[in-house]
Amino acid sequence: MDSKKTKAVAVIAAVAMIIAAVGIYAVMSSGGGSPEGSRVGTQLSASELPDADSRLWVYGNANEDDRIDDSDIAYLNGIVSGSVEATELADANCDGRVDQKDLEHLEKMISSEDMRVYYVDNYDTVASVSWPVESIAIGYCSGAYCADLIGVADKVTMVDNTIADYWTALNTNFAEASSYGGTGEPDYEAMMLKGIDVYVVGYCVAGTDEESLSKLNPAGIDVMFLTTCDNSGIDRPNENIDRTIITMAYLLQGDMIKTYDYLAWHDSIIVTLASAVAGTEQDSAYLMGRSSPTDLNADISITGYNNTNNLHAEWVGVYSIGMHEAGLSKNYQTISMESIMTYFEQYQNSGYEVFYMDNCHAGLRQQYDLQANMALDAQRFAGMADPPTILGMAREAGNSPLYVIELAFMQNVMYPELTLVTGVDYAELFEYYFENFASEDYYDLLDLDQFFSVYVA
Repeated sequence: MDSKKTKAVAVIAAVAMIIAAVGIYAVMSSGGGSPEGSRVGTQLSASELPDADSRLWVYGNANEDDRIDDSDIAYLNGIVSGSVEATELADANCDGRVDQKDLEHLEKMISSEDMRVYYVDNYDTVASVSWPVESIAIGYCSGAYCADLIGVADKVTMVDNTIADYWTALNTNFAEASSYGGTGEPDYEAMMLKGIDVYVVGYCVAGTDEESLSKLNPAGIDVMFLTTCDNSGIDRPNENIDRTIITMAYLLQGDMIKTYDYLAWHDSIIVTLASAVAGTEQDSAYLMGRSSPTDLNADISITGYNNTNNLHAEWVGVYSIGMHEAGLSKNYQTISMESIMTYFEQYQNSGYEVFYMDNCHAGLRQQYDLQANMALDAQRFAGMADPPTILGMAREAGNSPLYVIELAFMQNVMYPELTLVTGVDYAELFEYYFENFASEDYYDLLDLDQFFSVYVA
């Protein structure tokens, strides 16, 4: 080997040693570096996000499963010793390195000590919440149904005007809570006077979310962007409702046993429905309407690309027209009845059975009557040679923990032959959910046909 090559190899080896040393220092060092929580506010790139199969996106969940426990301490020890690779969530104290301090932070988390806990929110941004959490403000059906499910309804001291107007039946505490106004224009002064610990937004709102942080954080109120709803003015899908539920439950110090029971039930249904359609051809297609004007020729708001309901429909074998058409590229857009009927005719000509889903504010909210809306829809499409089958689903059913029942409903009515294979029936799931996961007994107030329905003339 000549001298130039020898020098080149030596340089490469030296660089490799330096890189290795830096890597070891970043993982092993317990001194210096950035302070705890210095990563808060950092938006993670796609490659930096935790494992997609993990649902508990809380820092300290070192092995990135669905629990924070002693197995994470063992995994962190492995990272520090160099026997296993570091993960995104291993940086328990969010200072940008994985070391002994993370072990100490994790041990405090497991002991539920008074401290700050770090997580990844729906913006893929590093955020934090202070423990203990004793008083929270919640909004919209996302906040109402999640708080009811995860066992934090007793911590709710403020609600938005939609919960105050429509969802107080879910829990006595919601009726007694004061209102902070609308999710789009929250009354920050009222929140500060109330002295809440955490504001859990009802849904993410462009512009308002930045203002919420700037107004409430200096007052010592944490703002949590974890919701089960589609966003307003923000082009981000929000299909991982189960991830939101478990992360919210942990951060708000809710009932984790009940939450894990829900997830086990949820997972068994999802797996059963998805397995039934695996490898089969999609021959049912649908469009979802978000408005039902009395003028039968008026334009309709239609869900489109990356809408939560459309993403979920495809999980269970339903072809979501809104996911595949260039003219439906937004989460929702208003289009003419002529355009809607043209889509249906095109898909019918391609061999699909077509369905129209009316997705209105029915359900417990009862701002609209689902049966009346579907009757209007039937009139809208009466002029077609082969009208679509009319379905109805309350919007709160797809934007809450109830969404797993939404999936069963879609598959039951659009692929009825699969019900014999799966044994899954949406009506039975509806009853099971409220019998096992509701915080109070309000089942008698519910009308299944105002949540899910197939139109019969």
